[in-house]
Amino acid sequence: MKELPFPNEAVVNPYSTDPRKNGSIYATSPVKAEIEKFENLLIRPDDFTNRVRLAYLWSKGDQQSGRGMGKTALLRYFRQRINKDWGAAEFKDQFNAIAVYVAFPSQVDRRYIEQLALSGLVDICRNGVLDASRAALRLKYLSEGESKAVLTKEDGSQEYENLLAGEILAANGVDVAKLDQAVADELIGAGVQPAAAGALARGEFEQHLRSYRKDGNLEPFYVPYDTRILDYSRSILFNDVVNYLRSAGFAGGYLFIDDIENLVDQMSRKSRIEFAKEFALCTVRPGYANTEHNFFSCVLTTHQQASVGLSSAWGDAGLSAIAKLDPTSPNSVELPLPSKDQAREIIIAHLDYFRINSGEKGSNKPFTDDGLEALFKSKQMLHPRLMLSSAAQVVFHAAQAGRTTIDAEAVNAALDTKAVIETTDVSEGIEGAL
Repeated sequence: MKELPFPNEAVVNPYSTDPRKNGSIYATSPVKAEIEKFENLLIRPDDFTNRVRLAYLWSKGDQQSGRGMGKTALLRYFRQRINKDWGAAEFKDQFNAIAVYVAFPSQVDRRYIEQLALSGLVDICRNGVLDASRAALRLKYLSEGESKAVLTKEDGSQEYENLLAGEILAANGVDVAKLDQAVADELIGAGVQPAAAGALARGEFEQHLRSYRKDGNLEPFYVPYDTRILDYSRSILFNDVVNYLRSAGFAGGYLFIDDIENLVDQMSRKSRIEFAKEFALCTVRPGYANTEHNFFSCVLTTHQQASVGLSSAWGDAGLSAIAKLDPTSPNSVELPLPSKDQAREIIIAHLDYFRINSGEKGSNKPFTDDGLEALFKSKQMLHPRLMLSSAAQVVFHAAQAGRTTIDAEAVNAALDTKAVIETTDVSEGIEGAL
């Protein structure tokens, strides 16, 4: 192994650069049926306008056992699939689409829908869609000669990033200020508020958002006595951003709303009803550009315990008629506990990513068959989060002991000890042992 192949804390963070933590290592075969259902509900490349508006991604279990089942990893898989080329391959170059990831690092206790919208705006600032859209909009206002001069490299290929380089545009006779004004005027005509339109045209949207806060930050989403940005976050996301993306050629997108329990766990019944009604207004009821154009489809990740408190409010808001909040709903995708064969595929995907000898790909080396059996010795150990963190402990322990294979004895020795991987950088911590 080049590095320790498993995360010592199996919690997906889509913004991490570590493939063990950001979901880049993903075994699709164990969730083939769930991926297909997700595609049939939400992707629908030949029938995009009839995709569902609201869907749920479930895991079996309660608040504890329902975590770490792979919901975030599945969202990350689809987010990467769509955003790598803004849906060009996914939708056969018919149009563009975007997946926006919404998450809450801690429980939310107020301004629920506003914080949800702000989380989406933060992801939009991070995922690169603002630059891609701005380049597409600028290209519309260049003459054929200007675009050829700006884009064409010496080898004849085209460099679209040049559309974002003011000095390259100016060197080819383009008046950048007039170009930005033309884009801003188009956005205003499409319904974007003038201040946001100007910032988007100039590539200063993140700075525009930061200007709403005295501290100039976007996180944490809620700061007492500095909540002006929350007064505007819904309108900016569901009106301004939607109209901006539509102007740039996006036909729609997805809001992946992860760990909904961090929103609902501390809500009173009254707050749940209020949140459900506001959520419906922003996502499925008339009132915003998002709903006028059926732009975002929403996918909420949850588990049965978290949904209990929200289900009655869902009915009061009329959302149950659109998509019943239940794992048996046609709009639901549920992730089951992996079988032993599926767990083996998950383990192999991580091993293959870090192999030195590519000829061993597809095997469970350095684990022996009885070593994997020992790792999967109980149903509890098939839980993806526990399985991966336990595998990290086993490999680390085996490497320290100088083992070249990991059999049942090695697994049991590692799991019976109190060995804990304490390094903050896993690859550094195991470098000597490997």
